[in-house]
Amino acid sequence: MSEEKNVDLVVIGGGSGGYAAAKKAVAEGLSVVVVEKAKELGGLCILRGCMPTKALLETSNRMRAIEEAEEFGIEVEKPVLNLDALRERKSRLVSGFQEWRVKGLTKGEFELVKGEASFLDQHRITVAGQVIRAKSFVIATGSYEKVPPIEGLSETPFWTSDEIVEMPSVPARVVVVGTGAVGMESAHLFQGLGSKVTIISRSRPLISSVEPEVSAAMEKRCADLGIDLVFENGLQRVNHDGSEFSLTLADGTVLSSESLVMATGRQPALRGLALENAGFPSDIRRLEIDAYCQTSVPHIFAVGDCASPLAVVHLAVMQGEAAGVNVARQISGNALSETWDEDLKIFGIFTDPEVVQVGFTAEEARERGYEVVTADYPFDDQGKGEIVGEKHGLVMLVADRQSRRLLGASGMGPHVIDYAHTMMVALHQKLTVDEFIKIPSYHPTLGEIWSYVAEEFEF
Repeated sequence: MSEEKNVDLVVIGGGSGGYAAAKKAVAEGLSVVVVEKAKELGGLCILRGCMPTKALLETSNRMRAIEEAEEFGIEVEKPVLNLDALRERKSRLVSGFQEWRVKGLTKGEFELVKGEASFLDQHRITVAGQVIRAKSFVIATGSYEKVPPIEGLSETPFWTSDEIVEMPSVPARVVVVGTGAVGMESAHLFQGLGSKVTIISRSRPLISSVEPEVSAAMEKRCADLGIDLVFENGLQRVNHDGSEFSLTLADGTVLSSESLVMATGRQPALRGLALENAGFPSDIRRLEIDAYCQTSVPHIFAVGDCASPLAVVHLAVMQGEAAGVNVARQISGNALSETWDEDLKIFGIFTDPEVVQVGFTAEEARERGYEVVTADYPFDDQGKGEIVGEKHGLVMLVADRQSRRLLGASGMGPHVIDYAHTMMVALHQKLTVDEFIKIPSYHPTLGEIWSYVAEEFEF
């Protein structure tokens, strides 16, 4: 081992949350080391998550729009996918995003150490053959694919999101297991590119993270697209004969498919950190954090997928920025001040059309003691919604009966994630329904539907 290095802060993980924490801490005057074990810098969102998947989905959506052009009076030939061109466009976009992040990590504001960190005790880690001592730590190690132990699965060439972003092929038939963001986006990606798609959902509603009415609207859209849905009939056994998958379900039904996508969630990446040496339980699966991003070990903070109740980039960045400031305050002997607000969550699924959830669902609001009132409005009765041809989409709002304060918003509709930020602002400002209705919306736009549904409340 080389001589021990001493710094104020070590950030373990250089993705979105870790990078945000390091930048804030440097701005506060701290000496910072960022440890990153990945061979390729950039983080999950840029390399294998948000950005490449949305680039692929854009092509899928445009192909689907061409297929549906006749409804708008346009006669066109069936579109033909150039898969090599799709891969090239995705790679070009990702390279640009990655270049920006790599510059941030390597331009010298903090020291970047490549290697895998492991705690020796509460204030020391070992990485790349050296020991680093720090006053504080921020753990931002992200997450990895969670694949269930299904009989025969591990011996087959199934895909996860990591493989999908490389677009190995466009299979004639594909089965998707899982109905979170990755599962639903994968299904719509391949359907738009020409695959016959089946989704296996372990439960109903189809999408559990949004209002049931929104999930039901997505079921209807899937039916329109010819996507088959299998509910409450889980995958039990997997075989692959070299060219096709044979998938046995719980009731004995056997499905055949050219490709299989396992989209069964992600889990915190904590293996190898030796967290027990830092004072955590040896069997810890997720780092619990408070509003200051502080863990049970006071000088160790955590941000992003390894700790967040919702694995989305904006929360990781919010947490990272809070942690960076709080570390500086702790080291200087001041009270922690910066918080992240779990209630200000926004979760989107880039299907066609999109699905979004902002703040609380009605059920979550009831669990928190609110007297819930809901209202909804369909896109097929809204001017711009009719113009763009949206058949099943709708939006919903949740409010408290006593205070009339807005608590949450949910919806399925064209580009609904973009204008859901209107509702994020409303929740952040704790607006009542009456205050929100006074805000004018331009006509005709898709986004004005939020004011339509607000006017539907009956208190």
